[in-house]
Amino acid sequence: MPETVVHFQIRMPPVLHEQLASWAKEEKASLNALIVGILEKAIQQHAKDAPSS
Repeated sequence: MPETVVHFQIRMPPVLHEQLASWAKEEKASLNALIVGILEKAIQQHAKDAPSS
């Protein structure tokens, strides 16, 4: 975990929150860790998909 973290609030539908919380429980991870992991993977995929300059 980096020394500095940014706190960010997000609004989401309750059903999505329930699904993510369930997934995190299955993975034995915190909801925050799960969401950060999902976002990191999305950024990596975006970088792969981005056209080369």
